[in-house]
Amino acid sequence: MPKTILVLLVGSTDHGAETDHYQLLQEESAIAEARKAAVNAEIVFAPGFDHLRVIRKRLGDTGAPPIDAVVVEPGSVAATGLILKELKGKTGLVLLNAWSAEVEQYANGWSDKLPFGTVSVDHTRLGQIQGKQISSLLPQGGQVLCVTGPQRSSAAAERLEGLKSAVRKDVTIYETGAGGWTESDGAAAFDSWYGLFKTRNFTVDVIAAQSDELAIGARNACESVTNPAHRALLLKARFLGVDACPAFGQRLVDEGKLTASVTMPANTAEAIRALRRFWESGQALPLKAYTEPQAYPPSSAR
Repeated sequence: MPKTILVLLVGSTDHGAETDHYQLLQEESAIAEARKAAVNAEIVFAPGFDHLRVIRKRLGDTGAPPIDAVVVEPGSVAATGLILKELKGKTGLVLLNAWSAEVEQYANGWSDKLPFGTVSVDHTRLGQIQGKQISSLLPQGGQVLCVTGPQRSSAAAERLEGLKSAVRKDVTIYETGAGGWTESDGAAAFDSWYGLFKTRNFTVDVIAAQSDELAIGARNACESVTNPAHRALLLKARFLGVDACPAFGQRLVDEGKLTASVTMPANTAEAIRALRRFWESGQALPLKAYTEPQAYPPSSAR
């Protein structure tokens, strides 16, 4: 009987909801790899705050095939802890793009008969690439507005840390945190920052966002600024994003709406490959497996 994997991604089944193109890439990669591995992949989109409810409901469905492993991208550090507690001793688990001190603690007590590990892009390295892009754009220094993901996200914190470690010392960094990763979140984060700075004498040379959706959302918000002088100043800024999905971020760079991005490989496929190795040969999953980000275009981070 083929193994069954619950792949739980961040998103919504509401057709009117905003598209997260990286999550769609995660879905496509999971489907393709599950087909190669001859396993059943049940792919479910749910808001991060709803992941635990979805997991409990599926595990409790006695009329469906048992779940052999859950592959999930938690919405926050707190959610990671709750998922670890819920699944210990019940099924296998691969966490995507998430880390907390609890992960290592639970790994030590996880059953050897159940797969356990994490797969993540190297978020610190990703931030360093974006920092190099900024430094390349501002050889004489300048002012940068960073639109980060949610503060509760370990990925957002690691990306910002990496950016700050790589950016030129003569670059001033402002920060504004978004509530999520969508275009409307990027617009709201920019509006929050602009509400504080519009009465000041400010300059912004680069707006660096932690996703392409956040970046284009911030750009749209800049276009809506009513003060014509401020609007002209802001739209002279170079906009940077992250993910560089072929159908979205890369297209925006190629069209000139974004100056550059950072490719964030999908990691659902690697998670399924690791689970397949565990089930076929008993090979333990690495506690920390990484996929490597790349600058897009490659010349943007030299």
